[in-house]
Amino acid sequence: MKVRFAISAVLALGLALGTSGCNLIQPQATTTSYDASDGVSFNVGELQLRNLTLISNDGQSASLLMSAINTTGSDISLSVQFLSKGEMVNGTLLIPSSNAATSWGAASENKIILDGTNTPAGSLLKMYFQYGSADGATSLVPVLTSAQPQYAGLEPSSTIHLGTK
Repeated sequence: MKVRFAISAVLALGLALGTSGCNLIQPQATTTSYDASDGVSFNVGELQLRNLTLISNDGQSASLLMSAINTTGSDISLSVQFLSKGEMVNGTLLIPSSNAATSWGAASENKIILDGTNTPAGSLLKMYFQYGSADGATSLVPVLTSAQPQYAGLEPSSTIHLGTK
């Protein structure tokens, strides 16, 4: 009787380990962050920048699409830089303090236009972001066209311009 119980216990333990063994040594995919869309995401200090994408039909100017989450408790003046015709272009965006994402680019009144990007669609534009005393971050932001249905109407027009025309 004791032998039968011991064998049953060993078999049950072996079955449990055999069916869950992969979870013991395999990393879980749901714990890995990734960009689910076309854009790139990164943090600058406590500021979270999400889904940065540039939309350009001519390769000369581009609309910056992005979301920012500022949980610092105060508004942030974010410095944005990129290279245009061999010269560094500096611009500033005000990121309001909020626990929710603030988005730019989708609504016509919130477009940010980068003039003189000289980066055709399908390329990456190197951009630098920094605020206050926080360490800055450099990222390669993808340049796409408005020919894709999800980006129709988001190409550059007129509103906030960073750079020279």
